Amino acid sequence: MKHDNSITLPRYFIYAMVFMIMVPLLTACSAVDLASRGAGIVVGQYCSKAPGAARSVIRKAVNKSLAPNSIAITCAKD
Repeated sequence: MKHDNSITLPRYFIYAMVFMIMVPLLTACSAVDLASRGAGIVVGQYCSKAPGAARSVIRKAVNKSLAPNSIAITCAKD
């Protein structure tokens, strides 16, 4: 008689593991979508309501607070 030391996992366990791996991936995708929608709303308000001189001051303040990192927002009217 041959002794096989391999482990066979039940099918429901494998399905549960696949599901547990997929949930964080799907959640990350929805978080990115949520962040991009939020950024779109904020940038739309920034570009439509802040006058040109105020946008320049806001850009400098944001860049200073993010240093050494930076972001760039270019409005269609600029």
